[in-house]
Amino acid sequence: MIVKVGLSEGDFVGNTNVAIQRAIDAVGLYGGGTVEVAPGSYTLYDSVLLRRNVRLVGSGPDTILRKCEGPASEFAVDADYGQRKVTVKDPTGFREGMGVVVTDDRSGGWHDTLAAITLVQGNVLYLDRPFLSDYDGDSAGIVFNSFPIVAGFDVDAVTVEGLTIDGDREHNREINGCIGGGIYLHRARRCRIADCIVRDFAGDGISFQITQDILVEGCQVTGVTGLGLHPGTGSARPAIRGCRSHDNGGDGFFLCWRVQVGSFQNNEFFNNGGHGISIGHKDTDNLFSENVIRGNRRHGVYFRDEKTTNAGSRNTLRRNIIEDNEDCGVYIEGHTTDLLLEENTIRDTRRGEARTQRIGIRAGQNAGRIRAVRNRIENHVETAVHGEVAVED
Repeated sequence: MIVKVGLSEGDFVGNTNVAIQRAIDAVGLYGGGTVEVAPGSYTLYDSVLLRRNVRLVGSGPDTILRKCEGPASEFAVDADYGQRKVTVKDPTGFREGMGVVVTDDRSGGWHDTLAAITLVQGNVLYLDRPFLSDYDGDSAGIVFNSFPIVAGFDVDAVTVEGLTIDGDREHNREINGCIGGGIYLHRARRCRIADCIVRDFAGDGISFQITQDILVEGCQVTGVTGLGLHPGTGSARPAIRGCRSHDNGGDGFFLCWRVQVGSFQNNEFFNNGGHGISIGHKDTDNLFSENVIRGNRRHGVYFRDEKTTNAGSRNTLRRNIIEDNEDCGVYIEGHTTDLLLEENTIRDTRRGEARTQRIGIRAGQNAGRIRAVRNRIENHVETAVHGEVAVED
């Protein structure tokens, strides 16, 4: 089954998320198929929600899903666990069908509530799902319009291809990457994200949590306020290849908790505000090969400070280029063990005071069984290798 969505013609016609959602729901009820979104700019007031066995396809740079300008308000009354309504100080801009986040300073991440407005009555917003926590107005409690632009919750075998996600970050508040992103998957299996652009999103670019067998290929993430690529929370066997994550506010590539048996190949992570790649809590048995990690404002590759049972151990870095980052090319903290760094080029290409990559490979005092085999390590401010690293030619 193939259905078409367009601004002026197609099986479903419209310039908002509503037309796209109706097409996806129709194909989902049929059992699966393809939704083709014609070139044009579509304004999104809430997520486009994927359905099982549905392929959502655009025309690359010409099919733009643009986030609406996002209203926000503090609470007039505290929002309690289990409620489905929030009383706000200023309801201006909120509308039925709009996606919102409800949170406060004590919440964050998984404890934020992501919902949609079903009714606006005076300064009361009624929502389609209950709050996950208590939210206190005295702790900066707030409701604001935000949501993952394209999202799949508890889905199998979906494809997102050839879309441009424009987050309009200047007019929106940031959503936590655990519950959202420009493209976001949660409890998803055997899905593919290909040839998409995520730009200027207030949050993470592409995030997937509690997933198995997710493939991301040929995508670009740029100008987001958070992390570029963010797999985590028990994501098994992810593959990311041929992607570019650059000029983002946080890390170019952040492996959250328990990202395991992954393959990350031929990607570029450059000019990000954090690390090029960050690896940590139980992120084990992954292969990073033939990537370019350049010009990031913190370490090129960073293994986070974790205890023995939680460390990002048993990972391999092979034939990567790691250059011109801040501080270290590779920095291994915590009780991280059993790493293989093989045939990488780790260098600073600049001269004199322009060099900022001080150390090629730095192992912290608790790291162990680190092998560096046939790497090219050169032109660092301080030293090529610091700490207990077994260097082999």
